[in-house]
Amino acid sequence: MEGKMDTIHILLNIVLSVAAGLIAGPAVIYAFNRIPAKWLCDYGQEPEPGMWGERIAKKPWTVVFILVFTASSLKMMTLGYLYAFPGLAAIWLLLLIGMSDRKYKIIPDQFVIALAVTAFGFVSYHTSFRTQLLGALIGGGSILLMGIAGFIIFRKEAMGFGDVKLFAAAGLLLGIRGAVIAFLLTVFSSALVFGVGLMTGKIKAGEAQPLGPFIAASVSLYLLFLPELSALANLYLGI
Repeated sequence: MEGKMDTIHILLNIVLSVAAGLIAGPAVIYAFNRIPAKWLCDYGQEPEPGMWGERIAKKPWTVVFILVFTASSLKMMTLGYLYAFPGLAAIWLLLLIGMSDRKYKIIPDQFVIALAVTAFGFVSYHTSFRTQLLGALIGGGSILLMGIAGFIIFRKEAMGFGDVKLFAAAGLLLGIRGAVIAFLLTVFSSALVFGVGLMTGKIKAGEAQPLGPFIAASVSLYLLFLPELSALANLYLGI
């Protein structure tokens, strides 16, 4: 009887995950192509003509995103349905944020606010809401300090305030440990990509590069692999 129930539970998870992928995958493309162009502009700027219309092609990205969200749902459901729902919503928003910053070098405040709202879905996974508030402080503060250090070293703006707001919202989701891990993942992944880009000539010295995609990817990885990354952090960092 127990084996039969396990089989039913696995099949249910698969069905729900495929459904989540079929909904979330096309929805992220639809949303990115339909959001007001004004959202993708900095304060005081007006949209350029090319900012309207299809911003990301349906092929092959619809299939890619369906697979991404199906796999993400399957992984998150190992932590329970109550975790998977806000987790998928957060990753959906993080994908939109990453694409916006990569293509237009802007992080829409609307997406950041929505991401912060999903933090309420993770309250039961933290010891207290204060942990989440401290995570927001650590997340936003660490990026702000990076930006200040970059300005001192390079004598120009090294970090947009959108990155600070994004990491503050992410820290609200992740809490203290998650904010620290996501910050380290962001630093190492961006340094690796930028370093390789400079060596291969794909990135020019002094050329501004968006950090949002790295933040979005790092936060998504933590949400997906929370038990594994938490265990590694506890083992090697003592947190």
